[in-house]
Amino acid sequence: MTTMWVVLGAAALVTAGTVGWVAWRDRARTVGAEDRAAGRDAQARQHRYEAERHSAQGDTIHRGQDHH
Repeated sequence: MTTMWVVLGAAALVTAGTVGWVAWRDRARTVGAEDRAAGRDAQARQHRYEAERHSAQGDTIHRGQDHH
């Protein structure tokens, strides 16, 4: 019976240690304000590029068609 309690206690310590380590690691990886601003800037550039590309493709298709 004592062996079972020792094993369960060790398992609880390992589980608690793992949960604590993961929580500490994730807290260290939080996104800062500069990272959020850079992400928004990159997303805005991507949307602008896609809009320009879409417009250019539409212009190419319309120029190639005969309008009667």
